[in-house]
Amino acid sequence: MKKLLLVILALTVFVLSCGNKSTTSGSAGASNNDVIKIGVIAPLTGDVAQYGVAVKEGVEMKVAEINAAGGINGKKIELVISDSKGDSQEAVNIFKKMISQDKVNLIIGEVISSASLAIADLAQRAQIPMISASATNLDVTKGKDFVFRTTFTDPFQGIATAKYAKEKEFKSVALLTNTSSDYAVGLAEAFKTQASKDGLTIIEEKYTKDDKDFKSILTKIKGQNPEAIFVPDYYNTIGLILTQANELGIKAQYLGGDGWDGIQVNFSNVAEGSIFASQFAPDDPDATVQKFIADFKAKYSKEPTIFEALGYDTAVIVENALKTAKDLSGTSIKEAMASTSGLNLVTGTFTFDADRNPEKKVTFIELKDGKLTLKEKK
Repeated sequence: MKKLLLVILALTVFVLSCGNKSTTSGSAGASNNDVIKIGVIAPLTGDVAQYGVAVKEGVEMKVAEINAAGGINGKKIELVISDSKGDSQEAVNIFKKMISQDKVNLIIGEVISSASLAIADLAQRAQIPMISASATNLDVTKGKDFVFRTTFTDPFQGIATAKYAKEKEFKSVALLTNTSSDYAVGLAEAFKTQASKDGLTIIEEKYTKDDKDFKSILTKIKGQNPEAIFVPDYYNTIGLILTQANELGIKAQYLGGDGWDGIQVNFSNVAEGSIFASQFAPDDPDATVQKFIADFKAKYSKEPTIFEALGYDTAVIVENALKTAKDLSGTSIKEAMASTSGLNLVTGTFTFDADRNPEKKVTFIELKDGKLTLKEKK
């Protein structure tokens, strides 16, 4: 019996040692005194892996540039990268390991709002600076002075798009809301509130993440004949909706949020003419944007999306904070990051507001001739 218990104990230790594996990049082999450790928590496998991989690639590209230039104050950056699989509990487990075992100086992550919400309170309690490239839920940073974000919040995008609809003189707008998505609900609620203030007529239909057949709700919308249709979701689901709307012969101006970025890859034929709020336009003549695109294509042999741009910009924000921080304590890094102002980034000139959310212009993108084109900045 004792031998059996010893065998079980040994197997348990082995299994636990294999869990939550992390990869490192940037300055492997250097002693702890020679490096600044940055944890990157992102979904690299699973349903939302495309966003996690994109953010990771943007971060890695900037960190490679930093290290090639000599690092920060003589120290190279070492990235500790872990796959959350898009699961909130997995993100929590990874965060705890990065703090207790990897001893990271700060965290870049998470990529999606639900997982970011799961670890934001932990970062605040541990006083470890955390910055998400792409989590849009308002509560991620609310009341947490150690937590930051690079992207717009849900309410910001929803309000901006509603104002855009008013400016373009749309009188009636249909709203399709994915009730399973915090992102979709956040944008939808803000859009409805602002649109109502502006006197727009709103027609709302709802669906869930499990729905694949949208013809029933689309038929209802067709009967109302709205001038515009706002779909605040991610591009894979949006593509299915637009395909079925096209089959039903629905004619309206489609509007969306930054989750539309990527719609041009597989759904350009049905999304032609659509307009969505974003922070990155591939044809933006700005020199910073064009240099980023050229460098990214040279490194990865593909076109970047907003998520790679946000990953890159997040690493720039981190670099700026680390260069100006008094020391590498969590409090010093946090204070330096909070003072970010007027930083020239790929996604726009950047300043943190009092709640550590970005202040920058909205870029409205139009899908034209199968390509994302800059419509206007506001």
